[in-house]
Amino acid sequence: DGRSCITGFTLLEIIVSIAILILIASAASVSFSNSRNIRELTTASQNVLSILRTAQSKTLAGEEASQWGVHIEQTQVILFRGATYAGSNFTEIYPLPSTIEIANISLLGSGSDVIFKRIEGTTDETGTFELRVKSDTEKVFPITIDNSGKVYQTGAAPTPTGTRLQDARHRAFALGWSIQNS
Repeated sequence: DGRSCITGFTLLEIIVSIAILILIASAASVSFSNSRNIRELTTASQNVLSILRTAQSKTLAGEEASQWGVHIEQTQVILFRGATYAGSNFTEIYPLPSTIEIANISLLGSGSDVIFKRIEGTTDETGTFELRVKSDTEKVFPITIDNSGKVYQTGAAPTPTGTRLQDARHRAFALGWSIQNS
């Protein structure tokens, strides 16, 4: 039988294979982009919480014998020293990543400054604001500031149980014996 067998891929098989690879690559790209946006949102939000807590700590410590506060803008937060942002002689600017923005600022007094009181560390500028992904405004990290000066992710504040503070890092346990009875 003098027939020779030719092996290889047809043009149709190559086109189908390339189309499948393109679909897989585009799905992976969307997933990677979504994951990166969530990571940037979480990191930026934790940084903003840290800056607010730093302002409160500096106020409580009496650093530079002054109050400290944070001015909130759409693309950055600014740590400042003094009773007002406008009259401050010291500021530190913390820009947000280009994919993240601050929105829905709703602080008491309709301002965008959070100023902590000396000695107490409390604030009159209570309220909320959100950090969100610009390209997907459904991905938000809401932040709450209460009058005690506590700042936290909305819905994530620990609920107090009674008047005793509980430390989750330590556990109490009872031994079955006592040193007095040994």
